[in-house]
Parts: sequence; structure tokens; C-alpha cells
Amino acid sequence: MAESSRADNRVLLLKLGVIACVMFAFAWALIPLYRVICEVTGINQLVKADAPAAVASDPAVTAAPVRLRFDATVQAGLPWQVRPLVGQMAAPRGEFVRVDYEITNASNREVTGQAVPRYLPAAAGNYVKKLECFCFRQQVFKPGETRRFPVVFVIDRAMPAEIGEITLAYSVFDVPGQGTP
Repeated sequence: MAESSRADNRVLLLKLGVIACVMFAFAWALIPLYRVICEVTGINQLVKADAPAAVASDPAVTAAPVRLRFDATVQAGLPWQVRPLVGQMAAPRGEFVRVDYEITNASNREVTGQAVPRYLPAAAGNYVKKLECFCFRQQVFKPGETRRFPVVFVIDRAMPAEIGEITLAYSVFDVPGQGTP
């Protein structure tokens, strides 16, 4: 009986060892597998490396800076003042751009708002990759509070040369029921 039990234990130990090796191999293979999945689906890419040949091979297009204009509008009745600290600038394609927006709650009550971005021309939205933006979540402001928010983005090098100017505008809306009356 003891010999049978030892044989069963050896078989179990062998099975557990194989399972541990398979788990280690799977975990080791996850990183390249993740990269392949991201490359195939386009997930988690700031600037696509596979830019169209015409754009990628023409240094005049990729080197030509894009004129950026910044704007913000506030929904009627929302007591906020929203303004970009820079009205316009030229930015190279494929490089990080940072612009700060200043928001002030001009009321005597707490107010919650949400910003929604717009791109003009609309097709430019496909080529602006935001990394940080106050529009990603609702913002709660105390009475009279003023804060600055960075907007950090990259303009894809694959953007067509016809788009030489982009307006990034935000529409800010009140989120009813979120602030205190």
C-alpha cells in the first residue's frame, strides 16, 4: 500500500510540475502576445508606425507644423469661465503638445461640469491622440474656485497634408444633480 501511495504521489508531483511549467511559459509569452494583439487591433498606440507611404516618405509633410487654435464655450446658465491660456500655436506632427486651460466657477455654489471636445475639421479628430485632458471626467468646483488643467496630446504623423489647421474646442456642460444647490 505504501508503494502504491508513493507512486501516486510521484505522478501527482509530476503533473503539478508540468502545470507550473506551462503557467510560467504562458506568463512569459504574454508580453509578446500582448504587443501583437495591440499592433493588430491598434490599441494602445499614440502614433502609428505604419503611416501611409506617401506621408511617411515625404519629409515636407511630416515636418510641416500644424496650426492649432484653441477655444471653449460654456452652456448657457453654467456659471463657469473657461479659457485656453494660449489661443493658437504651431505644433510639429508626432511630438507632444501641452496647452493649459483655466476654469473658474463664478458662482457662489458648488458646480459640477463636463467638457466635450470638438475638432474642426471633424476629420482631424482621428489624428489627435490625447494623453491627458480635463474632459476625461467630470469636474467639481467649489464657489469661486479657479483651476488650471493641462491638455496633452500628439498629432499623428499620418495626418493628411490637406489638414494644415486644427481647432480644438471644448463645450462645457452642467451635470445636473451633482453640485449642491
